[in-house]
Amino acid sequence: MVATSPKNASFTKSLFFGNILEEMVFPYPQMSKEEKETVNILVDSFKKYAEKNIDTTKIDREEKISPEVMSTLSEMGLFGMIIPEKYGGSGLSATAYARVMQEVCSVDASLGVTFGGHQSIGLKGIILFGTEAQKKKYLPDLATGKKMAAFALTEPEAGSDAAGIKTKAILSEDKKHYILNGSKIWITNGGIADVFTVFAKTEEPDEKEGQGNLKKWKITAFIVTRDMGVRNGPEEHKMGIRGSSTTELYFENCKVPAENILGEPGKGFKVAMEILNNGRLGLAAGCIGGAKKAIKLATTHATTRKQFGKSIAEFGMIQDKIANITMDTFAAESMIYMTTALIDRGVEDYSLESAICKIFSSESAWRVINEAVQIGAGIAYMREYPYEQLLRDARINIIFEGTNEILRCFTALAGMQGPGQYLKEVGQAMRYPLKGIGPLSDFAVKKISRDIVGLGDRITKADIYLKKETALIEDYVKYLATAVEKTLMKHQKTIWEKEFVQRRIANAVIDLYAMICTVSRTTSFIQKDGLAKSKYVIQLCQSFCDRASRRIKRNLRSMDGNDDERLKDLSNQTCALSGYPFDIL
Repeated sequence: MVATSPKNASFTKSLFFGNILEEMVFPYPQMSKEEKETVNILVDSFKKYAEKNIDTTKIDREEKISPEVMSTLSEMGLFGMIIPEKYGGSGLSATAYARVMQEVCSVDASLGVTFGGHQSIGLKGIILFGTEAQKKKYLPDLATGKKMAAFALTEPEAGSDAAGIKTKAILSEDKKHYILNGSKIWITNGGIADVFTVFAKTEEPDEKEGQGNLKKWKITAFIVTRDMGVRNGPEEHKMGIRGSSTTELYFENCKVPAENILGEPGKGFKVAMEILNNGRLGLAAGCIGGAKKAIKLATTHATTRKQFGKSIAEFGMIQDKIANITMDTFAAESMIYMTTALIDRGVEDYSLESAICKIFSSESAWRVINEAVQIGAGIAYMREYPYEQLLRDARINIIFEGTNEILRCFTALAGMQGPGQYLKEVGQAMRYPLKGIGPLSDFAVKKISRDIVGLGDRITKADIYLKKETALIEDYVKYLATAVEKTLMKHQKTIWEKEFVQRRIANAVIDLYAMICTVSRTTSFIQKDGLAKSKYVIQLCQSFCDRASRRIKRNLRSMDGNDDERLKDLSNQTCALSGYPFDIL
């Protein structure tokens, strides 16, 4: 494994300062031999069982996964992959778990969502924040699949805005339990789960007001079991992932023991964000499974379908599609397993990397599957072929566990928070130059090292054959930092409202992280297999970096010259008219 930076360092956040923490991403991480063997056994067992017993078309049309399939997969240990061995699970690393999730989703997305709802987010809070007593009480049954878990955050008026939840938990007079009332919507595993991670508002001391009697409604996380009075609504009928359970949940005077608080009272928002930061990587890995399945379908059809006397794989427009969907999938895969390795090494802050992986992999999977449908043409539109179900199943990935729009805002704003604080300190130092000589001189050194060619952070561990790609990364990291600096000086506190700007910053960072991970992985191929045997991978890397760098350039250049205000006006007018207003009649 690679040498580590301090555990509290964030690779992606450093890019906003113009810094490349090279030792965090070179060499490209590899699973240990022992864990690789474990994963191979799990994957092979699942594949052999799935080939004979899992009918994904039947799951989709009947809108359920059979109890027999669930029971067998439970016996395989697939419901306790991330649960530590001492509580009855397999104790897989984040990397190993993601690889198995990739395989599950390549067979059936509904299965992947069911597993993800159970492990990635449903029970993850107990592992991350649970007391020893809570872990001993709940994890063993969850590890065997005897009980299922679900994550309950979203409400009719609170989705990405978690602070808007209305579900409340009132502490009893004897302070031994809470009375929980409210509802949740679109809860994965809602109809089959026994254990729920539920987020509700509780009255807690207002820390800003000192130690007085003033209280404030804050979010608290609870472990709630069905026998406490949880009811669910009917199963939702969805566009895709139809075999997974999605329902509303109702809490009517549910009596929840006080010891079932997960984490600290009033700190539920942190619990939710930590769970989702971790869980998004299972989702991202699942997207890779769907993309790989689509590429196999597309290439098989393209090489066997004959038109005008030759296979359609020989036509330029089809070749363009196949090349692009392959390089996008390679980049997404490189990002995901770089990020899971950061988690496995104990890096504490991987929030931006996780969000980036979810955004890129979900959108690239959608493009990949859409292009596979285009290559399949007429047959891909017919229900008897698997393409159309792949397309329907993939659409949800761009929406759930944080919409990609919200995650772009998060990526940009969280990334700019550090430079923003730094510039604030510099501004204060400029008002008091004698007292602020430290921040001012530090700022000058950083700016000179970033702006003068030959100084500053560089990538030294990439293969020399990738020097062009490495140079592009170095240049655009510098340009990103400059753009962030100018943006913060221009907009200051109003940056929170500038979503067009946030999107451009986020898109540039997403592509930069993808380029870096792809170059690191390609370097590992060259070092392991030699230049000649790595030609295919090198071409994937070079082509992806070429396209990504052009996107970065376009995004950063349009920070100043754009038509944002005109687009806002157009949107406002269309909304005011409640639709498209024109007709030729």
